[in-house]
Amino acid sequence: MARLRIIVHQPECPLGRLGSVWSGLGCDLEVIEAWHQPVPESIGNADALVVMGGTQNCLDDHIWGWLPSVRRLIRSTVASATPFLGVCLGLQLATVALGGRVHRSDHLTMGMTPVGLLEAGRDDPLVGGLDGTDVVHFNDDAAVRLPPGAELLAVDPSGQPQVIQFAERAWGVQFHPEADKAIFDGWIDHSAASGWQERAPMSAAIAASCQVGEAGPSLDQAAQDLGARFLHLLEAPARVRVA
Repeated sequence: MARLRIIVHQPECPLGRLGSVWSGLGCDLEVIEAWHQPVPESIGNADALVVMGGTQNCLDDHIWGWLPSVRRLIRSTVASATPFLGVCLGLQLATVALGGRVHRSDHLTMGMTPVGLLEAGRDDPLVGGLDGTDVVHFNDDAAVRLPPGAELLAVDPSGQPQVIQFAERAWGVQFHPEADKAIFDGWIDHSAASGWQERAPMSAAIAASCQVGEAGPSLDQAAQDLGARFLHLLEAPARVRVA
């Protein structure tokens, strides 16, 4: 049975579809709610680390005091060649933890957006089957400089990084495979602190919510595919230890 150590940053950003997929495949999910539980210093006896999304800026340490601990955990996990998956904020935290840079985008990306695989991503064992698949986005920030040794696997229609491979067994996705309509609506209702309303009208959010609801079956399939592929990667030994 695979054991996943999962960092969740706020109640409005749960495991959603990914949790259902992994539980259904028999995983032991160790969920750490970072806003009130201590973030461990190491991966421990878990087989992989997953860091989920949130409305936080990845460097707002003075507001969200657990973020430095999460970045340290990501660094040690990747250095040990243990599988890692970062989702949205998780991708951004990994980017800066490993030596890259994240900045506020010039636009809000919200709603259904196709996965735009680059040549490097077409045969990728995690996301290689997702080219052109519509996925859920809700992000203000984006990686603007990749860490040393990282590779860009996919971009969204505006050209922003959508999937990054940080190391042989470490990935980040800027989209939200976990999100369903209820989660997406929760972000609309409860994410005022992120300031998204200043960058997009409520009418756009409502339209995006409808699209997410209508895409339920295809989003289920995308989450199933990504979640199952990630578990399969846990079985493959690392070829190169990351320094």
